[in-house]
Amino acid sequence: MTRLLLTCVAGDCVVVGEVRASAARVDRLAAMGILPGVELRVQQMRPAVIVEFDETVLALEREMASDIIVVATADASLGGTQ
Repeated sequence: MTRLLLTCVAGDCVVVGEVRASAARVDRLAAMGILPGVELRVQQMRPAVIVEFDETVLALEREMASDIIVVATADASLGGTQ
C-alpha cells in the first residue's frame, strides 16, 4: 500500500517508493539521502517530520514530506508508540 510520508505516524517503518516533486526538490532530497528504496523509521510528525535511516536523523518540512510516496515494510506499524 502506497501513501504519502505525511500520512504516517510516529513509529511507522516505510520504504521510499518515489518522490513526486520538482527536479530541484528531488535533487535536494537525494542529496540528503532520501531516495527510492531507502527504509525510513518515522520518529515524529509534528511540528516537523523527523525520520531516521541508516545512521541519520533528518527533520523535513511538512511540504517536503508531502512529496514523498512511501510503502509500508513488513514490520511497518509500531504506529503511535512515540
